[in-house]
Amino acid sequence: IMPTVLTLLALMLDTSVIPFLIGGPYVVSLTFISVLVTGIHLDRMHGMLYGLIGGLLMDILVSYPLGFNTFIFVGLGFLAGLIAYEPLEVRVRKAPSKVYLRRGLTLLGMALVRELAIFGYQYFNTALIEGIYFVNILIRTLLTAGLGLLLGPLEARIVLGKGVRYQRTSAKREVKSF
Repeated sequence: IMPTVLTLLALMLDTSVIPFLIGGPYVVSLTFISVLVTGIHLDRMHGMLYGLIGGLLMDILVSYPLGFNTFIFVGLGFLAGLIAYEPLEVRVRKAPSKVYLRRGLTLLGMALVRELAIFGYQYFNTALIEGIYFVNILIRTLLTAGLGLLLGPLEARIVLGKGVRYQRTSAKREVKSF
């Protein structure tokens, strides 16, 4: 139930608090970050489910065309879970730097795909291309990936509980302890 609560909390912050505190082109979506992190930590099906919940409610509350955010959140939540999810048994045997690098690159790629989809929608509505759009895309992509990396461990701790430490194992050591 905690991923649902976190997704709804992020949605409430996105739609009611953040627009009053921060204005401008560099606002990132906490709901999108929550969906990606849920997909990365739980699996691709959870990424799709919470992408559907967050995207549909975002479309309804923010007056995007119905299905725009839903489709993006569902697809990218699935891809984030498919690319970066690792079961606990596999994750414990890997060095934390490799795990965080994979998660960071996944967040960066998914944020870039979302920004390009929004740019495509904006272009087909206005038929304008300006250089500042690409600067804004780059900055929002980096902010989204950075915030996802910062909030990821906190959300994982809330959803998954206390983490398991990295353990380097070898065949000799396993046989000895057996």
